Amino acid sequence: MSLLFKRISIRGLELPNRIVMPPMGTQFATAEGFVTPRQIEYYARRARGGAGLVVVEFSAVDPVQVAAATQVRISDDRFIPGLSALASAIKANGARAAIQIHHPGRQASAKTTGAQPVAPSALAGPSPEVPRELSVAEIHEIEARFAQAAIRAKRAGFDAVELHGAHGYLICQFLSAYSNQRQDAYGGDTQRRARFALEVLGQVRQAVGRDFPIIFRFSADEHVPDGLSTKETSLIARWLEEAGADAISVSAGNHASMEWAIQPMLMSPGCLAPLAAVIKKAIKVPVIVAGRINDPLVAERILAQGKADLVAMGRGLLADPDLPEKAREGTGNKINKCIACNTCYDQILRSQPVACLVNPEAGRETEREKTTTDPKTVLVIGAGPAGLEAARVARLRGHDVTVWEEGQTLGGRWSWLIHGYVTVQRSRLKEMGVRLQTGVRADVTSAGALHPDVVLVTQGATPKSLSVAAGAHHLCDADEVLNGRKTTGERVVVIGGSNAGIEVADMLGRQGKKVTVAEPGPRAGSGLEWHARKMLLAKLAQRGVGIVTNVTFDKLEETTLTCRQGPGPGSLVRLDADSFVLALGSDTNEETAQTLKADFRVISLPYCERPADVFRAAQEGARAARGI
Repeated sequence: MSLLFKRISIRGLELPNRIVMPPMGTQFATAEGFVTPRQIEYYARRARGGAGLVVVEFSAVDPVQVAAATQVRISDDRFIPGLSALASAIKANGARAAIQIHHPGRQASAKTTGAQPVAPSALAGPSPEVPRELSVAEIHEIEARFAQAAIRAKRAGFDAVELHGAHGYLICQFLSAYSNQRQDAYGGDTQRRARFALEVLGQVRQAVGRDFPIIFRFSADEHVPDGLSTKETSLIARWLEEAGADAISVSAGNHASMEWAIQPMLMSPGCLAPLAAVIKKAIKVPVIVAGRINDPLVAERILAQGKADLVAMGRGLLADPDLPEKAREGTGNKINKCIACNTCYDQILRSQPVACLVNPEAGRETEREKTTTDPKTVLVIGAGPAGLEAARVARLRGHDVTVWEEGQTLGGRWSWLIHGYVTVQRSRLKEMGVRLQTGVRADVTSAGALHPDVVLVTQGATPKSLSVAAGAHHLCDADEVLNGRKTTGERVVVIGGSNAGIEVADMLGRQGKKVTVAEPGPRAGSGLEWHARKMLLAKLAQRGVGIVTNVTFDKLEETTLTCRQGPGPGSLVRLDADSFVLALGSDTNEETAQTLKADFRVISLPYCERPADVFRAAQEGARAARGI
């Protein structure tokens, strides 16, 4: 880690290492935009864990136009005391403190603000809400608001300010031909589209003075038609440097391509480093890069290859705030790594406080599980997400806990998908003294030998059958294929296109097989994390995997599945294959729980049917354990 922990300066601001916590929304602020104690402790905890620079989440410069109801505000002096407490807490815990200032542009919503969104052009963004095109006078007013916000950041005690020019927000909207169709001095060619960003930067520089660091974050490639790419952004980066930017923070994507901004587990760690390398060649100021950097070895390699000067580890620090210290001390094997499940972002989309699947303490840094005054013997049956988290919380509360799993692996149905989470939970539970036993079938006799006071039972599940497939050959279950227990022929029809069906189709498509997915519902991939779903469907299309939706199954014979597509009698569809894979989901059952209820106090835990439900299943397990 010789480079990762080498000091670096940004316009005279010395950082103790090259690890940056980039801005990530939390939903912790009040409805008025004031900083909360919860927020302060969340950021202080990441600073205490060893990050060199902590950049506070996007903060609204406009009193009306905000991206979320609980967005931090920096649009008025009355917000300075809370911001000052936040900056002080970050710095008191060893990190340098910066704050990102932001205007949402067309990515605001009248449902939140009560006002029509504004933008460079009257073009709808991710939502059908059409913004109002800004006048030149209004553009100048917004530029002044950025400058005023930067002054407040400086007065609050922050060491630096970051301008949010990425991810399809207002500055990015001006920069990109994808969202800017103006024909005046603020639209047209690259230079005119960059004018707003450069004027904002110029006014901020004038406001904060020569010695206060300014970071500019942008999407080096938006990955949309007519969007920004490195051909333009390497040029824009040079202009920003000339205008006074002291560092460029490289991200990617916008709200039409958010899989590039918040990368799912399908993307490789460090996936944005090639973009940063292009930008770094164009400028002399330091370059920061994000992009699924969840491992200090990945970070060190990016620095060693000269692709960036600093690394932004957002979700990595959400999952383990002590990641920097563990890396510095040589205990990287104990890092609780982010698995890019995007639970954190899913929470934000649902207007819930940020949370982390692999780190239940994220956002709850000051909370502790209440220790019981009446410790009990607890048996957890089923080591899926709900069972594992129930065991963890029950043990934290002081109970004696044993976990039984009938299969040979922990994690339940999705153990192959959430391997990182399962590994973390296994390690935690063993350290806490929880007994983990696989290959154990629970019944009244075996459970009775343990003399449990409470039994938590995960619901069972039986794969749904296909009534028209009685006696059909070459039919197997999706889980059997995913786990490698069954192989298929070269032509495969996957019956059911929800989560497991799409995963099977992807795996078989990678093997070069001819695959068709038949889905009874209106869309394939329901139940997958939405970034992953978008990427998987695109990959299936590239591999020639066919998807047929809205089908009713008539008959499955030796090598042919006959379906009807559409309402009523529909049109006849015949799908020929060597193998058929059943992926219609599962029916839950309470057989084990019902068997044990007569002899024990039994609490049911939910079966996790879909990958998107892993976090919620774990939370249900935690709640059940708190009731013991």
